Amino acid sequence: MKNILEVKNIGKKYQNKEDEIQALKNVNFRIKEGEFVSIIGPSGCGKSTLLSIIAGLEEKTEGEIYIEGEKVSGISPKIGYMLQRDCLLEWRNILSNTLFGLEIKGIKTKENIEYVKELLKKYNLYDFKNKYPSELSGGMRQRVALIRTLAVKPKILLLDEAFSALDYQTRIMVTEDIYSILRKEKITALIVTHDISEGRFQCRHQLKYA
Repeated sequence: MKNILEVKNIGKKYQNKEDEIQALKNVNFRIKEGEFVSIIGPSGCGKSTLLSIIAGLEEKTEGEIYIEGEKVSGISPKIGYMLQRDCLLEWRNILSNTLFGLEIKGIKTKENIEYVKELLKKYNLYDFKNKYPSELSGGMRQRVALIRTLAVKPKILLLDEAFSALDYQTRIMVTEDIYSILRKEKITALIVTHDISEGRFQCRHQLKYA
């Protein structure tokens, strides 16, 4: 398998009034296509900062990011990002929520709409397409958020503590559910979490931050 993501010598410094804070220093790793990799560490160790840099949402101080061998800076259409909360829009129904990313990117074509509907059918959400987020369980909401992310056909999915808002039992069920979907859709995933058991689930290896 070829490398789909390469992080080289990434560093990040924050400047405050009195001093400089080194959030990340000399971070290096590679991920091959189809792999699941987790970064495990406590709050405040720089996990989310690293994901934000890879996603192009935050500037790095030093280093380089490569996707499929090409150096990138800024936001890449090949990356999808799932946050801690599902961020569903409560006033839009489920189908409308899953199409939201396509609208933002200006690619809400007939073909892409049909692709989203097929995902909803495939993962047992189509019957709920006219429901609203408040009518769904936490696990179902996370599946909707995932389909919204997959709608734009990313090559790499970044998950930032994506299941931390759920209770423990639901989190276990949703973790298995989500990772099963990612395997079926052949999506490469990079997960950051403070939960060792969650991070170890289905991952090739873990990068442990002190």
